[in-house]
Amino acid sequence: MRKIFLLITLAFGLANAASALTYEEAFDAIKAIPNMKGVQGSLVSGNNDLGDIGITDGQTIVWYGETGAGHETEVYGNALYKIMGELPASEIIKGMMNDQTIFVIFARPVGKDSNRILILSDSAGAGFTGALIGNIRDADLAQLRKAILIPRETGGTALYLNAMNF
Repeated sequence: MRKIFLLITLAFGLANAASALTYEEAFDAIKAIPNMKGVQGSLVSGNNDLGDIGITDGQTIVWYGETGAGHETEVYGNALYKIMGELPASEIIKGMMNDQTIFVIFARPVGKDSNRILILSDSAGAGFTGALIGNIRDADLAQLRKAILIPRETGGTALYLNAMNF
């Protein structure tokens, strides 16, 4: 009986993995959400926070809307949450979710010292939904794994890298 259960579990796991979205498909699905605004090309450079944490060849897409009851923040957050559920959970390296915030970092190796990264973020309080896709080296990804995620009072999520060890 135990072998049958293991075979069924394996079959469901393989079916789920086969139907999982790629990062590019997830990013394209986010682009298709109405009113999302993206920047194509190598937006992420060493002159901003994302470049500072080691992300290269990145693209971002965002929606800034109004906050509060009766506005569209729930629509965008729910769409992002649905897309996130279609990505492989085993590739989540860092995440935080509550009733107001989604912040999840996915990563998968694509070569020697090279990883594809997808960051999904939504904050009902800040009226913000966004995604980033790019590349990151192994050492920078290791630092992200150690990062601390803290919700901001005004909405959104702060990411703190471990700068000091005591």
